[in-house]
Amino acid sequence: MKLFYVYGSGLGHLNRILSYIRIKKIKLSSCIILTNSKHKNYLPQEITVQYYPDPFFKDHALFSETLTRCIDNNNVDELVVDVFPCGFYGELTILSKVSVKKTLLTRILKTSYFDEYTSPWYDELVVLEKGIELDYYNYKEKIHLSIIDGFVYHTIDTYPVKAPFFLIIHSEPEEEVIQLYKLAKLYQKNKEHIYIQTYCNTIKFVEENVTVILAKDPILQLLEQSTKIFTACGFNTFFATQKYRNKQYFLPFKRRFDDQFKRKNKNELQ
Repeated sequence: MKLFYVYGSGLGHLNRILSYIRIKKIKLSSCIILTNSKHKNYLPQEITVQYYPDPFFKDHALFSETLTRCIDNNNVDELVVDVFPCGFYGELTILSKVSVKKTLLTRILKTSYFDEYTSPWYDELVVLEKGIELDYYNYKEKIHLSIIDGFVYHTIDTYPVKAPFFLIIHSEPEEEVIQLYKLAKLYQKNKEHIYIQTYCNTIKFVEENVTVILAKDPILQLLEQSTKIFTACGFNTFFATQKYRNKQYFLPFKRRFDDQFKRKNKNELQ
């Protein structure tokens, strides 16, 4: 069995892990995902999900006991971490006591994270993008892996669109979706229709030329047919839309440790 520690409230972590599982061709029924994500119900039913609210992860003793018990009871042979190297709250300092193979999926972080936490030792460091400062990590072996081919795009034969149109893709939160909408409005010269693909079901627009679409995976037809695309610089959306850089506009958002500004600067011209 493979145990995936996936900490993050949004869809990004879950989608990235699913992409990794597809690329590595891991059987879904052999996967256990330990997460705090409120979107846990959107994982395939074959995957075993262990959900805990945020306070659980702040309790290092409880987290350590639960993680160890899960590994022992399920004959786990590998722990795959998709969060910061020492966890969000330093909860992964206990990894020295974990005897199974330990794998870390890395992405660009602010160096300030490493002012607070020291990376535990990992058997394998999976480098997912350019711009990762490897000197801050402790590892035995590193591999470079592109999981872009593991991303899922939603394809439908016919999608009634109001051309020409702009496309905004951002799962949440609502205030950031609105910021992207304001950016798109600055480029609106011919009353282009605006499609907003999001997972924020509370967002409402009264404007006639705005359509909100609640969908998890990027819709291929909208990506291809849009005049302009507006996104943030979160890992998944950034790379899932890379074929459309010539019409894409970025609005990086501040995160505590994830560095969307550096991701944009390092990768947008690749």
